[in-house]
Amino acid sequence: MMPVRAAPASVRTRPPAEVPGRSAIHFDEVLLATERLARWRIGATVTYRPLSDESPRRVAQRLLASLAPLAGLRVNAQLLVHVAALGYDRTLLAEVLQAARAASVAVTLDLTVPERADALMACAAELQANHGDLGLTLSCDRDRSLGDADTACTMGLRLRLVHERRGETGASRKASADSFARMVDRVAGHARHATLVCHDPQIVADSLERLRAAGTPVALELLPELPHQGVLWVARTHHLPIRSCVSYGRPQAASHFGPTAHTPRVLWWSTLSNSLGTLLPMAGHA
Repeated sequence: MMPVRAAPASVRTRPPAEVPGRSAIHFDEVLLATERLARWRIGATVTYRPLSDESPRRVAQRLLASLAPLAGLRVNAQLLVHVAALGYDRTLLAEVLQAARAASVAVTLDLTVPERADALMACAAELQANHGDLGLTLSCDRDRSLGDADTACTMGLRLRLVHERRGETGASRKASADSFARMVDRVAGHARHATLVCHDPQIVADSLERLRAAGTPVALELLPELPHQGVLWVARTHHLPIRSCVSYGRPQAASHFGPTAHTPRVLWWSTLSNSLGTLLPMAGHA
């Protein structure tokens, strides 16, 4: 097991910065966020959270409009697409994927409605030919995800593996960690690339060790509403590429990834001032 070296006390004890909530986040703010992240050589995973009255066609139009600006950034920006927001419409998805391929923007399909996992897998299988750098989000806490991971590896998709941190008891947290470990063992040596969406430093360190030993490229992706100092320290210590998820549109609601340490942020860069010592000054983009 790869040990996690303790971060300096000054890093561990700094209080979080607070930012007041707002009704919507504009795309221009995302561009600013990705440029700021680039200063610390952190890549960006950009996602649009649709407003309540937006149709799938309108969501597709917003995604299409974002591609040229994202392609022009000096940071390596990827697009995380909420397939449910597009109504699992193959025509709309194909249009977005083809435009993203033309703009050289990597795309990952997101699992936002776990009950529609079959529909998500069907979309990935049918539309894979529309984009040569397609990724798929899987929740490691769900029983069916191991089989879905096998299918995705066979298809040659990048994997975005999410640790949901379900449960409040020690036993439930251990079960969640064990589920993540089983997923990592399943895809190690088989996945084209694995991105770990996890904020547990020891889980990240152990997963990194397994994946690298099997020759699987790996990166870390951070979510804005969860504590990040510990995993940033692991990433810096082990030269792990980092991405940060940056969203626009509807602000992030309460997360299903477990209890947050403080009020959710509107944009991730608002937390940087309290953790600059743990950033990756020399690492490459994921």
